[in-house]
Amino acid sequence: MSLIIPSRLKVGDTVAVVATARSVDGKSVKAGIKILEQWGLVVLTGKSLYQLDQLFAGTDQQRLEDLQLALDNRQVKAIFCARGGYGTTRILDSINWEGFKQHPKWVSGFSDITALLWQINSLGYACLHSTMPQLFNLDETSDQDVESLRAALFHLDIKLEAAAYPENSIGDCEGLLIGGNLSLLVHLSGTTSEMDTSGKILMIEEVDEYLYHLDRMMVQLKRCGKLQALAGLVVGHLTKMKEGDLKFGTGAEGVIRSHLQDEDIPIGFGFPFGHQSPNFTLPLGLTVRLEVNGQGSKLTLKNKSSN
Repeated sequence: MSLIIPSRLKVGDTVAVVATARSVDGKSVKAGIKILEQWGLVVLTGKSLYQLDQLFAGTDQQRLEDLQLALDNRQVKAIFCARGGYGTTRILDSINWEGFKQHPKWVSGFSDITALLWQINSLGYACLHSTMPQLFNLDETSDQDVESLRAALFHLDIKLEAAAYPENSIGDCEGLLIGGNLSLLVHLSGTTSEMDTSGKILMIEEVDEYLYHLDRMMVQLKRCGKLQALAGLVVGHLTKMKEGDLKFGTGAEGVIRSHLQDEDIPIGFGFPFGHQSPNFTLPLGLTVRLEVNGQGSKLTLKNKSSN
């Protein structure tokens, strides 16, 4: 079964833009907010959205207060994290979720925001792995990312396809979709935010890592028991992956695939999400169907019902 699904957005709804991690580029975020307003949404912004403290968008307390106000505001129907970077885990354990539970709302973002999304899933609620306002006007290709987010929020219209990869494992399955940035998933292991991956479809993506770091993270997930009972695996962009001084001997896809040789599950590489465009929206905590065959892979939302 899916987790609790927030209501779809409609024109006139109130939403919030907050920064839980690194400081933002004000010009880019303001341009992103204009796009949200063009959707017909009323946009509230966090008081510390444009602040700077060390490398963060304000102090931990300022960022926490902005997020908490948005979570507690019953009028807010969705929260857009302005950007990722680093810093969300610093405030994660201080969040009070009672207001959110009384009035669930969509929370969206990716990269460092994986920590927040994983926590929301662990509480039993769906959320969105998606592009963020600072990236809305990054380049022409980001337009399709923004439209993907709009379609998900207003219509729960979600479908992703990928080309055939030699590392794919053919098959099909259904299950709750969970996951996000691989580094964050590893860092959350052993904390109150981690989730049971058994019977679920895990999605991962990564950016700017040495191949041996990638291997080490996969080893960690395997040792934590996160890979042994999956229903399926969905792999997005593996962006700017690099060799160390000594060659690892295989590419990033090969590194990941090597840790699932004993698992008879469908595995699809090359899905359009992660740290480059296209970065399409994915519904974390909803039931999806993964189909992998000789022509490629497809991920579709199984049930579009929502409040």
